[in-house]
Formats: sequence, structure tokens, C-alpha cells
Amino acid sequence: MVGIIPKPIKKPSRVYEFATYIVFGLVVAVVLVYIVLLSLGNKASKTMEDLQERIAQVGTKDEKAVEAQVLLDKQKIDDFSGLFANHQKVSNFFKFLEENSHPKIWFNKLILNSEGSQVVLGGETANFETLGQQIVIFQNQELVKNVEITDLAIGKNGRATFSFSLSLDPEIFKNNEPR
Repeated sequence: MVGIIPKPIKKPSRVYEFATYIVFGLVVAVVLVYIVLLSLGNKASKTMEDLQERIAQVGTKDEKAVEAQVLLDKQKIDDFSGLFANHQKVSNFFKFLEENSHPKIWFNKLILNSEGSQVVLGGETANFETLGQQIVIFQNQELVKNVEITDLAIGKNGRATFSFSLSLDPEIFKNNEPR
């Protein structure tokens, strides 16, 4: 008999009726706040960029003078770097001569034209065989293009005196170590 007697239906409380409206209102409020904050953030970013551009454009007279001096110094350094890169290092020839000279030959004359890559060497040696060996040493070097004997004689005490011309590869005078 318990199920036979009708019971009155409970009405939901008023809070449940308004809960749907409250939740919907909160969602709309959150979306509106998000949109407002997003637009304010974009506006602040744009203002920041504008201010940074103004700061970059505006400089004190001292800063502009320093900047002009720095640019002038940079131009001078660049000019010097170009000159230094193209500078001929004549001392490379002396290293080459030291490394490729026969031990029994004495050089007593040197005329060096680095622009034309020409060298005239004069000296003396004990005999013609040693002189021939020296010429072969020079001919076997990559940096020597041509060897030409210009003077040959028998000097004091039977020693051979000579003079020869070398045509060199201009690479020997480059501003680096010779090969």
C-alpha cells in the first residue's frame, strides 16, 4: 500500500531555476572580459612599438656625433684592411732564398723587383758543378718560373763567379707564408 497513495510532487527550489541563467551569465561575462583584455593587450603592444620607434629615431646630439665617429673609424679600418690584404711581403723572398740556397754558394749581389717578380742574383762558388746544382734547385721550385744565366766567369783563386736572373711567381710576395 505504500505505492498507492499519491505523494505531492516536489517543486525544484528557486535556486535551480536561476542557476541556468547565472551560469549562462557567467560564461557571457568571461567571454566579454577575455575580448576586452585581448584588445587592451593589442593596444598596449602597438603603443609599445610606437614608443620604441620614437626612441630609436630620437637620439641626442652626442649620440649622433659618436655614431658618426664610429662609422668614420670603421671606414678607415676597412680601407686599411684592403691595403693590408694587397700588401706585398718582400721578406718572403729571403725565406725562400735561405731555404733553397746551396750551402757552397755565396751570394754577394741581389737586385729585387717585387712588382715585376724579377730577381738578379750574383755570387761565387767553388766550381761550376755547384753552380749547376743551384740552378737545378731553383728550376725545381714551383715559385720559380725561369732561371737565366746572365754572367759566368772564373774569378780569383779559380772560383766561379756568376750572375743569373730569376723570374718568380708573384704568389711568393703575397701577404702570407710562401709555399
